[in-house]
Amino acid sequence: MLYTVTLDPLLERAVGVEELVYDDVNCIIEEHKKPGGKGIDVSRVIRELGGESTALGFAGGYGGLELTDMLIGEGIVSDFARINSESRSSITIYQRKKKIRTLLCTPSPAISQAEVDSFFEKANEIPPGSDVVISGNVPAGLDEGIFARLIKVLKKRNIKAFLDSDQEAFKLGVDAAPFLIKPNIFEFNRLTGGSVSEVKEIAEAVKHYRDSVEYIIVSIGGRGALGFSKEGDYHARPPRVKVRNSLGAGDSLLGGVVSVMSKSGSFEEALRVGVACGTAATLGISGSLCKKTDVDSIKKEVIIEKF
Repeated sequence: MLYTVTLDPLLERAVGVEELVYDDVNCIIEEHKKPGGKGIDVSRVIRELGGESTALGFAGGYGGLELTDMLIGEGIVSDFARINSESRSSITIYQRKKKIRTLLCTPSPAISQAEVDSFFEKANEIPPGSDVVISGNVPAGLDEGIFARLIKVLKKRNIKAFLDSDQEAFKLGVDAAPFLIKPNIFEFNRLTGGSVSEVKEIAEAVKHYRDSVEYIIVSIGGRGALGFSKEGDYHARPPRVKVRNSLGAGDSLLGGVVSVMSKSGSFEEALRVGVACGTAATLGISGSLCKKTDVDSIKKEVIIEKF
């Protein structure tokens, strides 16, 4: 079974106006609303590729209920730990005339120790042999070591953890030896404290983690992704496409990878599908994820080089 973890999900609202006029009434000419969060986006990709997953994390207040209901509408099952505080929300205001976006976000909710314990009770109910994607950031106020704690809990239950995060929470999580990590090149450099960019440099820096992390993927933008494992080291190169937006490409890549590996597919094939998913995500408007029709077409053109 597949699970995704988003500890700090949010309800994203986007509104469009012709031009924002201050100290006056502004008419909204278009509006969109959806649940947001990196793990949730991975669940969306898994579903787009024909799979199923359960979204875990924290959700509270009216916004948390709405978020959960909207996921049901998308065909995504969730089992969030309920919290007393209101889940995060954001509003993006887009001015058509000036082509300017303004993003407003509420802070992370306060989460009590009892609520954290409730989340871990749910984690302990995940069936052995499952795969769990841990993605995104840790809510403000929570221990940065929560990902590491979760990974240790999962490993004791023979559950594979796929980690994609940043900063201190990512460093501590990597120290707990998850099954797979997937930083982008910027996150990888923050993890190592280095400033590498070339394939040989990245491969050298990865050596420090190879004994503890079974699979390592470093995404490198338009150059694709590098994969490191005992099966071999690979460079997955995408075809050239017209990039409209890069937001969501990393989550799409990870969704593709876990979709293949959860079915015992090879690491090489997981990289091929993952890079195809990440590339497909760049074809759409801002915030969109990959579409299966695009993935099926692009993966035929992904070149895998072993080095």
